Amino acid sequence: MKKGAPLRHLVVAVTAAALLAGCRESAVVAGGDPVPSPYDGPMSLSVDHGDNATVRERSGAAGRALECDGDPYNGGGGDYNDGLVSAQGSATGALENWLDEEAWAHQLPETGYRVEREEDGRALLSYDVGQRTKIAFVVADGIRDYDDNTGWGVESWAQCDPAELPASVTEALGIGVWEDASGARVPVTEIVSFQGAEHCDWQDITFLRLGPEDDAEQYVRDTSGKLTDFLRTTYDGSAELPPSATDTGFRRNGRQLWLGRGHDAAFLVSLQDPDDVERWPVGKQPIFCA
Repeated sequence: MKKGAPLRHLVVAVTAAALLAGCRESAVVAGGDPVPSPYDGPMSLSVDHGDNATVRERSGAAGRALECDGDPYNGGGGDYNDGLVSAQGSATGALENWLDEEAWAHQLPETGYRVEREEDGRALLSYDVGQRTKIAFVVADGIRDYDDNTGWGVESWAQCDPAELPASVTEALGIGVWEDASGARVPVTEIVSFQGAEHCDWQDITFLRLGPEDDAEQYVRDTSGKLTDFLRTTYDGSAELPPSATDTGFRRNGRQLWLGRGHDAAFLVSLQDPDDVERWPVGKQPIFCA
């Protein structure tokens, strides 16, 4: 959604201060100058909770506030009936509570948000990169939670692809963003790597997802052999690159990704030493930690 109305700078600054005044200081919200061109679209839109809803349909007004380079990545509405998040006394408190309690929040930064706009009992809190909104929350007063308390709560939220966040942020979140041959960060909808879950004792395993999530190939760096039964071949830290392998052009941590014939394995080749090759087997089927 296009942003505009520079003359509203003073209004945005005053209302943001009013939201924060009298509330305990929130660690999630940063200070700073007013947003140069605040979002001027609707602050209240219906949220579609259907299984087949698009990101735009299920993210309400928050989705309209994004300024993504590519397609919006994810979003939704707040659920105050499940006993996790609860109504709060301020807009910033509502965001802090949501980030503490919601399962999806582990893929979002915990700090660095700002109050971008406030209007008629709603506030837009945004996470900006280069003064462009990459994560947006619309919080509203009058939300009723599972315990019948009423206060501020997240009405809708949305985010751009994590690759549009700074590298320092995605690394801290455990999101392995890859680059193309030109050095540009590649959307995680195309390729992403991440460590296995600690509660499954998989933290020493690296997963590489290649392709759209619903139809992705999953390659695994499993040096201890914990998942051998679920893989088409084995991990090899001193492999040879097959002559039939194809260069994908994707790069990360000094290695370039090649795929073997039939995609039974991925080969990660050192950019400094072409003889330094690791073979990562593909999963027989998607592997999940319960």
